[in-house]
Amino acid sequence: MEPRRLKYFMAVCEELHYSKAAETLGISQPTLSQQIKVLEKELGLPLFDRLGKRVAMTEAGKVLYQECQSIFQHIRYVQDYFSEMKSLAGEELPLRCLRAGSI
Repeated sequence: MEPRRLKYFMAVCEELHYSKAAETLGISQPTLSQQIKVLEKELGLPLFDRLGKRVAMTEAGKVLYQECQSIFQHIRYVQDYFSEMKSLAGEELPLRCLRAGSI
């Protein structure tokens, strides 16, 4: 699973509309649709029910959405941590443990 595809997936979840999500992401709607299809194929389950131009998350989509929220929260934590480290250069750095189980 590529982080870029997960980002695209999250955008569709939040907009529940491919064209709006594509516009928000700054990509074309066909590109977005193709990337979601690749992700669905990779996972072996549909993530959305297509309802005309609108979409609804499937149960698998809902689970992936929750997991993506956690993944991106962890990424933001790590980015914030390293930003803090850079701002404290030359001072004693905070000793946080960044192992997967302690974030």
